[in-house]
Amino acid sequence: MRITLNDVKRKTAPPLDDAFAREVGDFESLDALKTVVRADLIEHAQRDADAEVRQKLIDDIIGANPFDVPKSWVQQMIKSYAEAYQVPEGERERFTTEFRNMAERQIRRDLVIETIAERESLAATEKDIDDRLSEQAEKRGVDPGQLYAQMEKSGRLKEIEHSITEEKVFKWLTERNEILTQD
Repeated sequence: MRITLNDVKRKTAPPLDDAFAREVGDFESLDALKTVVRADLIEHAQRDADAEVRQKLIDDIIGANPFDVPKSWVQQMIKSYAEAYQVPEGERERFTTEFRNMAERQIRRDLVIETIAERESLAATEKDIDDRLSEQAEKRGVDPGQLYAQMEKSGRLKEIEHSITEEKVFKWLTERNEILTQD
């Protein structure tokens, strides 16, 4: 066997300089790009840490107050996700087996949040929803009324309401619990 090598190509990373920063985005300098990347990394780390604290709080509440989840609710959630992810019929049984624990956990989480929100009057109000939509509209540069209509049409207002309620519940929980951080 004979092989003739005609050309050798190597991928090289471009130099990290101001020209690179301008090429990848609307940055005047490499320092500006680094500042934005650093801020994004810090924000991402903060979101991850918050999610971890939230999950730990929920796990602790459920651990201290175990309860059964109706099988029909679990089946309905599994069915909804299977349809949303377009799981083929032949793979539904395997999907059900793999997803069952996650579905039960999500239902428990939702029930805990709903119960706390109800008991402590933390549910999102119309004003909360309007304020959130106004913030989003301002960020997007659109009319709040137009954004509200779009969200209503797409059925996403309930999602926003749930998100605000969840934020209120976790704020309430973190104010009443000692959160230990690992350094």
